[in-house]
Amino acid sequence: MGKKAVIGIAPKDSAIDKMDRYIQRNDKKEQQYLHRNGKKDLSKIPFNEWPLKKQMEHMDNKSDIDIFKEQYSSYSTWYEAVKKQSGVYPGTFVDWTSANNVKEVMKEMHANNTPVKSAVNILKTDHGIY
Repeated sequence: MGKKAVIGIAPKDSAIDKMDRYIQRNDKKEQQYLHRNGKKDLSKIPFNEWPLKKQMEHMDNKSDIDIFKEQYSSYSTWYEAVKKQSGVYPGTFVDWTSANNVKEVMKEMHANNTPVKSAVNILKTDHGIY
């Protein structure tokens, strides 16, 4: 006697069925996780751990004022950047800015979110600090 033919599922169909079951199982797990824990709040996650797409969208939507405030969070960091950019000897720069009452003007420029290069140009042209 010969062998009997076995009628069954083709390997390709079997693989597709397994993949469908795998996808359904993962979808159920994700739904259960969201039901238990809710969506992740991006404000609680550090920026470098955000998905790359969200990071790119966040960086594209930033305004110049937001970038300025992030880079120069305090007056002293902005002042140091202006001092460095001016090219004047640091001690001389401090003396000139305090002696000529330029401090108020500089604090006003920081409050108005003036970029460092523009502040240096204003100091050079209006107050002769160069």
